[in-house]
Formats: sequence, C-alpha cells, structure tokens
Amino acid sequence: MREGVMAMADEITLPSRLVCLGEAMAPVLGKLDAALAEQTLPTVPVGSMVDVIKEGLSALGRSMPRLSDQVNGLMTDVAANESASDRDVYRAVGRFEGILDEIISNYRKVCRHSAYGSDEEACELLAGTYRHSMREILSWLKDLVDTLSDPIAALHRKGLPTTGSIEIPLTLTLISAPELAGLQRWGERRSLYSPSPTPTNQGLGFWGTVGALAIGWGIGEALFGDDD
Repeated sequence: MREGVMAMADEITLPSRLVCLGEAMAPVLGKLDAALAEQTLPTVPVGSMVDVIKEGLSALGRSMPRLSDQVNGLMTDVAANESASDRDVYRAVGRFEGILDEIISNYRKVCRHSAYGSDEEACELLAGTYRHSMREILSWLKDLVDTLSDPIAALHRKGLPTTGSIEIPLTLTLISAPELAGLQRWGERRSLYSPSPTPTNQGLGFWGTVGALAIGWGIGEALFGDDD
C-alpha cells in the first residue's frame, strides 16, 4: 500500500469491500452490546471455585490471541485486498464472530455460576475480567462501524485532517483487567497461585503477562482508494 492518500474535504467514497465490512460488523456489534447488557440469573451451583477460575481464565486466554489474529486478518483479507468480494468480507467477519461467540458463551457460563461467600466474590471477579475485555472489543467494533459508516465524521471526532494524506487508526487495545489482581489475591489464599517476584503470575497464563497489547491497523489508501 502506498504511503500517500489524498482525500477531498467532506467527500469520501469508500471501496465497496469496506462498505460491506461496516455493514457486516454492525450486527456483531449489536450482539456483543446485547450480551453485556444481559442480566443472567445464577442457577448453576459451584462445585470447585478453583476449577471454575482456572477453566474461565484458560478459556479467555485461548480465545483472545485467536481473536487478535482475526483482527489482523481483517486487514490482510479485506482492507488491503482490493479484489476482496462481499463473500470474502463475510467470511472474514464470520471467523472473527465465531471466536467472539466463544467469549460470549464462556462469559454467560461464568455468570450462571451460583456461589457464596468468598467464592461469590471470585465468581464476580472472573465475570468482571470477561466484561473488561468484552467492553474493549465493543469499543473497537463501534469505532470500526462508525468510521466505515461515516468516515468524515470519524475524522472530525478523532481530530484528524479531512484533506491530504490521511490514516485513520483502528486499534483494538487490550489491557489487563483490574479484576485480575483481586483474582490473584483470592487464588493465593486458596494456594491456586504462588507469589512470584517476576512479572509472570503463575496460574493466570496469558492474562498474567499482558499489560497493554495493541492489535489492529490503520485505514489509509484502503479507506479512500486512489485519487488520480
């Protein structure tokens, strides 16, 4: 992709593949928003909270790197691929949505657990860890859909120029959920985690090492096309 992209103020015509991407992602955004707004009644008694925590963090830790791969895949398979058809776009979105569905399903599973005392606290911390990551994904999806729906408004919102060479960053930033610290303290009391002077927290896996991880891309020429 060439570095320079010229756009005229208040006049941007999106390539059809990016129009399609925004349209395909809109219901995915709605699905995630609805999942976060759900009120789930805890009905499943917890046998071992230690196992619940381990399973929940492990599932989230497996899903997030795969989700990041699909975010980057949207760049290579759609944004940077001038020959991408509508079918290609929906396939790429479907791969992303499939992993997001796993995260939502596991989140609902966590929310259905019924626990008491300190176990109830740990269960809520685990659910909070999921919600933290899901809200970060939701924010990114909203930015993506809004940008592709109205790029001029997105430029103004982000304080970017509307003429000349333009790049709109669309970056999914993952930050360790603050609830993880509470989970670690709970786990240490249950001998689930061993205190360590290193940055790696045993038992937390992927979420014990991530501080801030930026995943994504900027739309430059792919957004505005050639301006000859």
